[in-house]
Amino acid sequence: PFIAMLIGLVTALWFYVWDPSMPKRVAETNRPLYLFLLNKWYFDEIFDFLLVRPAKALGQLLWKRGDGDVIDGSINGVAMGLIPRLTRAAGRAQSGYIFTYAFAMVIGIAVLVTWMTMFGGAN
Repeated sequence: PFIAMLIGLVTALWFYVWDPSMPKRVAETNRPLYLFLLNKWYFDEIFDFLLVRPAKALGQLLWKRGDGDVIDGSINGVAMGLIPRLTRAAGRAQSGYIFTYAFAMVIGIAVLVTWMTMFGGAN
């Protein structure tokens, strides 16, 4: 590190103090190297190509397919398919006669007592 610091110091003194026209001459004679260093070793372009674009594509895919189709689609499917069927079935079950409701309650109590007897801890 120390030697690299000394080389950098001497180069900077040579380029900017002792011979200020040297940077322009070096840039003209070594154009590809000058452009490579000027563009920060093309780090931003490589980073964009290897990481940013694939991450954007993955985010786009997960947004369209994951959120749009799976999450929103399943909620819309339940709301548009299952709920109307259940409401039609419940509408048919409601006859308006009190004995039908009483009979349904008796059946429900019998099912509940049977369930509790078999699985509810009664020994």
